[in-house]
Amino acid sequence: MKLRIHLEYVHPWPNHIGLFVARAKGWYAAHGWDVDIISDGHDRGNPSDLVAAGEYQVASVRLGELIEYRHTEVPLVGVATFNQCQLPGVFGRKSDGIHRWRDLEGKHVSIPPSPRLTHMVHEAVEADGGNFDLLNVTHPEFWEPDMRAIEKGTFDAVFNVLGWEPYQGCTPVEDITFLDFDQVGVAPHHAYFVCFTQEMCDSEPQLVRDFLEATARGYRFAAENPEEAIALAGSPMCNMDPEVLRLSLEHMRPTWFAPSGRWGEIQPELVRSYTQWMIDGGFTTASLEDIEGAVTNDFLP
Repeated sequence: MKLRIHLEYVHPWPNHIGLFVARAKGWYAAHGWDVDIISDGHDRGNPSDLVAAGEYQVASVRLGELIEYRHTEVPLVGVATFNQCQLPGVFGRKSDGIHRWRDLEGKHVSIPPSPRLTHMVHEAVEADGGNFDLLNVTHPEFWEPDMRAIEKGTFDAVFNVLGWEPYQGCTPVEDITFLDFDQVGVAPHHAYFVCFTQEMCDSEPQLVRDFLEATARGYRFAAENPEEAIALAGSPMCNMDPEVLRLSLEHMRPTWFAPSGRWGEIQPELVRSYTQWMIDGGFTTASLEDIEGAVTNDFLP
């Protein structure tokens, strides 16, 4: 059976490594699955669109996208979370005088062109006693700048994934400042959810359970054997410096497991509080009632 997984990002990176480990180790094949892990197609629709169209069976989906899809003809269900925390933040260099959120005053800061993300930075700067209006904000359209844009002088600081883009340049890790939204209590949430359609959860629950068991096994192996995991995932990530992969994997692996030690466990209070935050800010048309049935831990091993 062909099983196709659509990633949330434009190329694989270490947050996806458990999927590649499970495939390389034969843990998917043991269930008779020929698994494709795909990142292409974002110009044709988001992962939810492509799953709804029947092109994929599994997708990595953000919460806002997931709950909005509860009103469509092909509702999705989040059956696990990839991360126990949010992944984005703002990063810059200590040598540029950036040590905390309020140090962004007077700096040229790249923030994606999204009111929701801009509001997050506004809240974080203000929570640290700063004045957001003193930031020189640039929205880089659809480009996703990383540390190299800071090194070239295009920006002083960049909003992006803290476990990936900060490591892309030549700046030593000890000179990088990681400004984490969770540290200042701004909109904590799970980053991404493993999603199937409601129909597949209802008609093939054992497939969903088996997929999550194999995937959890892949992430556990990657956390405990990072060097071997990097070697196993070397082919799909061969365009990346191995040291970047090591640094990113070291950053990411603590985010995969709940306080209970379980991979994929969804924290209902995080889902509810973030949904309320999006509602209060006008960033979603969903309601708290839309959470019902949208996420579940019932399929987890």
